[in-house]
Amino acid sequence: MRILQLPLLLLTAFVATAQPPYEEEALALTPPSYTSGGVVVMCADTGLVLYGNREHDAFYPASITKVMTALTVLDHVQDLNERITFSYDAVFSIPRNSSHISMDVGETLSVYEALHALLLRSANEVALALAEYVAGSVEEFVELMNHRAVSVGALETRFVNPTGLPAVGHVTTAFDMALIMREAVRLYPIFEEIIATRQFAIPPTERQAETRFINTTNQLIRPGTPYFNPHVIGSKTGWTHAAGNTLVTYANYEGRRLIVTVLQGSGTDPFRETTSLLDYASRLPYEDRVVFNAESYIRVVPVLQEVDGEMKEVYRLPLQAGDDLLYSLPLGFDLTMLRYDLTVPESVTAPVSEGDALGSVAVYAQNVRLGTVNLLAQSTVAEISTSASLADNAGASGETASAESAYPTTLHAPSNPSATFGNFWDALRDSDQLAALAVPLTVAFLGLLVSTVVFATRRKRRMKQFFYVGGGKRYSSPYFNSYRYR
Repeated sequence: MRILQLPLLLLTAFVATAQPPYEEEALALTPPSYTSGGVVVMCADTGLVLYGNREHDAFYPASITKVMTALTVLDHVQDLNERITFSYDAVFSIPRNSSHISMDVGETLSVYEALHALLLRSANEVALALAEYVAGSVEEFVELMNHRAVSVGALETRFVNPTGLPAVGHVTTAFDMALIMREAVRLYPIFEEIIATRQFAIPPTERQAETRFINTTNQLIRPGTPYFNPHVIGSKTGWTHAAGNTLVTYANYEGRRLIVTVLQGSGTDPFRETTSLLDYASRLPYEDRVVFNAESYIRVVPVLQEVDGEMKEVYRLPLQAGDDLLYSLPLGFDLTMLRYDLTVPESVTAPVSEGDALGSVAVYAQNVRLGTVNLLAQSTVAEISTSASLADNAGASGETASAESAYPTTLHAPSNPSATFGNFWDALRDSDQLAALAVPLTVAFLGLLVSTVVFATRRKRRMKQFFYVGGGKRYSSPYFNSYRYR
């Protein structure tokens, strides 16, 4: 036996060392380890979660709350040069040991300057002043924040204040914060510009004769720190005793825009763990997918022309995209997540030339438009001179038969098309054969209804034959074992 074991061991060692290179690549794509409570990696373009762990568990957000504060401010302030005045409540309502930039009562900043202090230095008195300026009170501003959270799909988040300081019920999830960050960078380039700033200078004010220099707390964008990452555009940091360290980050890895949220972290771990998660997500395979299939989607519209003083349909014109729409998506992306917005006229007026763009379909993933394709006329329809020529109009487009014979009305495409499946109900609704089927379907339904009633009646009679009542007790018929009902 020992003589036979040696060749087996040598064979096993050879097989182990001869593994193909993709095995090493698969091992490299194993998600990194981390100690934080909730994490998520999201594709900023599609909203697809590339990796998550406890991403829907509720945690205290700390100062990453200020991403929503900034988003709400940008939603309501058009001119960032407008100046806000700091009230007594804004200055003195915050704990003395919390983050601030030493603003004084009656001092003013522009909204632009205040947003830098909010996002780079996490100044709590600035958050309160912005809330009062936008909504009139902090309470009203918080209501705006919560409505905005719902609008982006952050349904497990509830804000109690605009600062992120600990409060009962002030919670979020890693997934929700990624959605909020995604909305901010998607809508407002100025937000992306601010979080990418390493140092900002606030000029002298009414109460401060010297320039204030504000440095970012984000070590991922500060060269010289051990956590500097050139792919990171910007982040928002947070920390309280209750929340631990929190971080939400926006990065761009060679065109792949990624968002990472880390909640309930410890010390500087969120910086290290964010880089590990970004490196992991950047190596995930992507592939070009057909997000709109031109061949599977044909829309038919009537072509009208004035004949004998009234508009009449002279042709049924098919519209179809010239090419498929491709988009690079993460491997395994579920195409049913896509949304399609169709823009097609109810009718067009002759003449129409082949190739005319008469409609369009826009393809969206989580409110991000992946692309648009034009729906083109598939034939030429010329104007006709008399009503007698209506039947001959197909010849003007190079056809020898009616357009309806070549493109039946059942080819009507759905208003929200899929790259794979059409909408049967839209086709059935528009079908000319539906009216012809109405009478047979009605007769069949009535026949089924009558049969059901007859069957139920006969079954009831038959059951009465099996059961009888006697002596105040109910017994089974002799065909069954007797039993008693109480």
